[in-house]
Amino acid sequence: MLDFPLVPPIEVKDTPKPRRVTSLGEARALVDDLLRDRRFDKWRDMLARLDAVKTEEEAMEATGALRELLAMEHLLTN
Repeated sequence: MLDFPLVPPIEVKDTPKPRRVTSLGEARALVDDLLRDRRFDKWRDMLARLDAVKTEEEAMEATGALRELLAMEHLLTN
């Protein structure tokens, strides 16, 4: 399911320019990168949730939860 597309893509604040996340695999890589800087349980839980995706419905729910978490952390560009 790592190739599951994210529509619309997630635009994440990153340096030097925003990072555009367009698939579940890219979302997983983003969370993995964030875990290097932030060792919070919520990011570990999000990584586990993304890794556990087996169906399209689970993928949509996990990416929705990721969007919410990124918004709470003020990491979305919009």
